[in-house]
Formats: sequence, C-alpha cells, structure tokens
Amino acid sequence: MAKRSKFFLIVMVLVISIMIGGGPLYRLMAAFPFAADVDSVPVAADVSKGSSPAISLDLRVDEVRLMAHIDAIAQPRHTPTQKAAARRYIITQLIDYGLIPIEQPYAQADLTGTNIVVTIPGADPLAETIVLSAHYDTVEDSPGADDNGSAIATLLEAARIFSPEAQRSQPDAVKLPNTLKLVFFDQEEQQSDGSGLLGSLAFTNSAENMAGVKGAVILDMVGYACHTPGCQRYPMNLPLSNLPETGDFLLAVGQSTHTDLMDAFVQSEQTNEPLVLSLPVPQATLRLFPDLLRSDHAPFWNKSIPAVFVTDTANFRNPNYHSAQDTRDTLDLPFFKGSAQHVVNAVATLLQKSST
Repeated sequence: MAKRSKFFLIVMVLVISIMIGGGPLYRLMAAFPFAADVDSVPVAADVSKGSSPAISLDLRVDEVRLMAHIDAIAQPRHTPTQKAAARRYIITQLIDYGLIPIEQPYAQADLTGTNIVVTIPGADPLAETIVLSAHYDTVEDSPGADDNGSAIATLLEAARIFSPEAQRSQPDAVKLPNTLKLVFFDQEEQQSDGSGLLGSLAFTNSAENMAGVKGAVILDMVGYACHTPGCQRYPMNLPLSNLPETGDFLLAVGQSTHTDLMDAFVQSEQTNEPLVLSLPVPQATLRLFPDLLRSDHAPFWNKSIPAVFVTDTANFRNPNYHSAQDTRDTLDLPFFKGSAQHVVNAVATLLQKSST
C-alpha cells in the first residue's frame, strides 16, 4: 500500500497557492478532509496483465532527446510568429516519429490560436482514449524552459515511445488496447484581455475531439527541483511544523471521485525518484474555491471528464517562474528525466486499463 503523507494540508495549500497566488484561503484548508499519497513509479513499467509472459514495451525515456527538445524550444513562445516557430518544431518531430499531427485553429472571442493534435490508435478499435497534453505558449519574454518546455519535451518523448513505428520494432511486446491522443495547447497563459486556457477550452468544446475520451493527463512544469534545505517555499503563517524543506517531489492533482488517473502515478512496489505526491480534490472544494480551476485540467473537469494535473509546483519552488531566467540551465536533469519517466509509465498503465 502507498504510504500516507503527513503533509496533505500543506499540499492542498500549495495547489491553491499555485492556482491563485496565495491569500486568505490558507486558513480555511484544515476544514477539509484531504488525503495525499507519496510514492513513486518504476523506471520501466510492465504493462502486461496478470502473470502473462508477454514482453513489456520499452518505455525508457532518453534524456539526450529530452534536452535536445529543450534546446530547440526554450525561447519565448508568446507572439504569433514565436508560436508558429514552436509549432513547426513540434510538428516536424511528430512526423519524424511516423505520426500525423493535425493543426486545429480556433477562435475565442477576439483571439485566435492553434492547437496541435496527434492520435495514436490503440490495438482495440473499440477501446477508449487517454489524452496527454501540455501548453506550448509562454508569457511574454520568457524562454519557458520549465514552463512549459519541460512538458512539451515529455510529450514528444511519449510520442516517440508509443508511436506505431516504435511498437512495430518490438513485435513481441504487449499491445496497448486504448488510444492515446497527444494535444499541445495554445494560449494557456493569460492573454491581453485577461483570459486564459483558451486552447484547452476550444479542444474540450469539440464533440469530435472528446469522443471516447475517458481521462486526461495535463502536464505543466515538470523539470525543476531544488535540494537545498529551505528551497521549497510555503505560505506565511502556516500553522504546521516539520515541513519538507526540499523541492524534489512531483505533484499529481485530480478529482477524488476519479482516482484511477492518480493511482497510475503511484506504485508502492518501487522507490525510484522523484517521489510523487498524489492529491485527490473533493468536488465540494471546487464549488467553494473556483480558482482551483485555473489550469488546463479545468475544462475537462467542467465537462465531467476525469483529469489529473501534474506539476513540479511552479513558483513555490522555481524562482524563475514567468521570467527571462526560465532557461535550460536551470532545469534539474535527473529530476526532469525521472518526471518524464513517471508520465510515460503512468500513461502506459492507463493505455492498457479498461474502464469497465
């Protein structure tokens, strides 16, 4: 069984603070029965069922590829021209993996944007779909190596690992029945009119996009860790003691009514780093604190689609958040690679699971 964390209230405060930037909500958190599980996932996941002797698909993340993606995209992706350059890189990589990416332009109010969608069919044509997504835009003048280049690189590695081309090269490996849909969202960051999450809103408002979707994994900043005592920050006047002082865990936030997505990130049999903190959020909290919905998982939740938000805790750990200092040299490569491996392993688990 996964170990019960002593820090569940802290994590809830941390999540709220990430979403809304702090405030008096901290004092209210103790009123809610949150629970968080801490553990980690194996470096290579066996996605076969039962005691079958089937060979596992090779899920190993390549750190050289991860950093090559960061080198290519860690520059501002805010203006239409900058974002077009990022899309060209993403699309070129997907095509190199034998995939067929589709650009989906959309309009929200007076703003326009473009999502990138690529579908990797599962072995079972009647099975369901898992969405793995991340936004590719940045705030103005930020290279966005962690926010959100780290997640883009992770999605591209997942595309390579789960591509039909890679699966054909391993004919004896177990086949994954469910379909994987990779989505690169535009305009997650706040826009000139104060809006945000526009790409994910456009995606979830499309019945065609959402057909067969049983869950979504949303990545936002997964590459920064700090190991010096005191580097993981917490709200002022927090009425708890013995807080963890280092920021070397990955946080997975999801609905308490749909814990299977978070469960895929928590495997008690292994002790590989980084640790994953799993936080189920009760629906009642969403009604009381609507600002919890200020990330790309929110449109999925609003459509009653299970979704898990995966992050390195953003500005509560990374001092370079939304700044020109969010560069590739600030990333923690072992943590980044481990986070990407967590994501790939969890997605592999979800792709072989049935909702029935």
